[in-house]
Amino acid sequence: MTQAPSPRKSKTPDDATGNSTALAADAHATASHCEHCGDPLAGLKVVRRRIGATEQSFCCLGCAFIAEQLYLARATSRDLAALDAALGGARRAPDIPAGSALKREQIEVHGMVCAACALLIEHRLRHEPGVASAHVDFGARRAYVAFDPKQSSPAALRRAVETSGYRTSSSAQAERKAHRIELLRVLLAWLAMMQVMMLAIPAYVAAPGDIPRDIEQLLRIAQLVLTVPVLLFSAAPLFRAAASQIRARAIGMDLPIVLGLTAAFAASAHATAIASGATYYDSITMFVALVMGSRWLQARALARAYVHIDAAHRQSTLRARRLRAYPGSMLADDVPAQALAPGDHVVVAPGETVPADGVVARGASTVSQAWLTGEAAPIEVADGAPVLAGSVNLEQPLVLEVTRAGEATSLAALRRLVDDAGRDRPRIVETANRVAVVFLWAVLAVTTLTVAGWWIVDPSQALPNAIAVLVATCPCALSLAAPAALAAVQSALAGRGVLTARVSAIEQLARIDAIATDKTGTLTEAEPALLRTVLLRAGVPANVLAVAAALESLSTHPFARALTRAARAAGVAVPALQGGRVEPSAGVEAVVDGVRLRLGKADYALGIVDAEPAPVTARLLKRLEREKLQAASVIVLADSAGPIALFAFGEALRPDAQAFVDEVRASGIDLLLVSGDRREPVANLARALGIAAPDGGNVFAHQTPDSKRQLVAGMQRAGRVVAMLGDG
Repeated sequence: MTQAPSPRKSKTPDDATGNSTALAADAHATASHCEHCGDPLAGLKVVRRRIGATEQSFCCLGCAFIAEQLYLARATSRDLAALDAALGGARRAPDIPAGSALKREQIEVHGMVCAACALLIEHRLRHEPGVASAHVDFGARRAYVAFDPKQSSPAALRRAVETSGYRTSSSAQAERKAHRIELLRVLLAWLAMMQVMMLAIPAYVAAPGDIPRDIEQLLRIAQLVLTVPVLLFSAAPLFRAAASQIRARAIGMDLPIVLGLTAAFAASAHATAIASGATYYDSITMFVALVMGSRWLQARALARAYVHIDAAHRQSTLRARRLRAYPGSMLADDVPAQALAPGDHVVVAPGETVPADGVVARGASTVSQAWLTGEAAPIEVADGAPVLAGSVNLEQPLVLEVTRAGEATSLAALRRLVDDAGRDRPRIVETANRVAVVFLWAVLAVTTLTVAGWWIVDPSQALPNAIAVLVATCPCALSLAAPAALAAVQSALAGRGVLTARVSAIEQLARIDAIATDKTGTLTEAEPALLRTVLLRAGVPANVLAVAAALESLSTHPFARALTRAARAAGVAVPALQGGRVEPSAGVEAVVDGVRLRLGKADYALGIVDAEPAPVTARLLKRLEREKLQAASVIVLADSAGPIALFAFGEALRPDAQAFVDEVRASGIDLLLVSGDRREPVANLARALGIAAPDGGNVFAHQTPDSKRQLVAGMQRAGRVVAMLGDG
């Protein structure tokens, strides 16, 4: 629906005006209309940007950005080098030398038991040489790292993860074995806990002296024997995590747990050795069973969510049919889109997604770039026309020459933008992480003071009270319950086709006070709909619609599908046709009931008229102006006697759009319309739904993905809690 950011530069509305290639001018610019969308520049702050060898004027940064993307799609290597020089290089992280090309790596991480593990790995990765950014997704079990390949390597990054005590690769068989071992840890902990509790009950219920000393000592020894395997096997992940935290000098939640378990076991073992004193074997085994059981349940919920998400990612992987020896041969190999390189030729059949940025080498068709421009109306392409990755070919087969592939495409840049936005942690989360470290240090300090205080008052109570402080103040229960609940929600949503990019957003939904919604595909249907039929001669509208539907049955154009749907909804009988012929990017021609007809663009449809075409065309244009219709969204039905009818298409509101707007406004939440489409259709929709504020300050057109993110981020910095609705 909206465009992807250029992988060669990153700009925001704030810094665009400061760059030598994006200059703001007043409305007295020499150009009178935007070079991209055609909107008048009068009264606007014009954006000028050098596209190729010429400086062009645009109504906004969004149009300038789209024009640049289209230029990049067909630019040569020399053009791109010149553009990079003009931009002065992309902005890099402060610790990365200017001019370095960052590489992105995904590392699968095994062995994480809670969110603190993810923070520890991030801490280690961010301190690796050449690492610009690192994010660890605990739910997806992956680390996402951007680094300078001159200073680091994937192998070095994996070693950093492994040094932290986690695994970075695992075969399916090894993974199944690890899962069985984790389950065995939990089962052993719970089984031992139940046995130890049975052995400990007599000490709780019996009166002093009721149990002989030798039997009491035997009960202690039996509990010790059952507790040792729980600590050595079931609690082993806790001890490993605590050791990693100590090595990394990053205190986590596992350290207080291990200290408490160790202190309790040492005191209990001492009491067993001297055959006197209290033991805490039941508390030790119960705590390990609860912690490991909770983590195992959480891991299962996360694994189910990960299966859904991974399956959805695999389904979304683009494939391409790469021609072996074009133009000498049309034999093609099916390859992943990532395997394409500049200079390759690919064939894109109708209905398929364009796998890489390129230019048309053969063929003519229409493509939908709604994800880039926000407009549902398709655009026409022919030889030499640029086509961006992610576009959908609608009518005729196309042969494209690849100009940018893989991570260099506009689609990949858009995906990186979405990934980066999803991985950004809210400020409150980062603050909570810092506070958690301080809290754990405070717990250790309080524990030390407890030992010292009770040692003065009653030494026999010093250790039990210290253990109580460590166990009672441990935030492990909360840290387990919240991720487990969120993982269950994520799994349920993923099973319904809703992928959660940032799980923390779920808990923010109850606090939102503003919703920024996209237009195409969100408030309106994703495909154009037949809005009006204007008869230019006397006739029955239903009959005219039936004839038009018969003609459009030959085409796969979005307008053809919309007209066919309208005829089906009206219940009209579609007549048979003879001698049908489709003219790419123009229209269709056929004989219906003995009359030869044409349906399509005005110049194509009127080409069948016997009369002088100029006056007929002039009358048609006046009628379009009188009906306030745009020629780009109108097709004409004509025969040899002249035009018969006009069919106007546009975006149709989704059935629940008005109810959604009314419900949001009734709840007191501010609603913003943010679209990549042109200003006029966006404003019309806002008025139709009652979204537009009196000053129009909540309606935004010509928005790019990056400008949408900047808009939302600005509102968040102002203290607003914003939800973005839509795929733009």
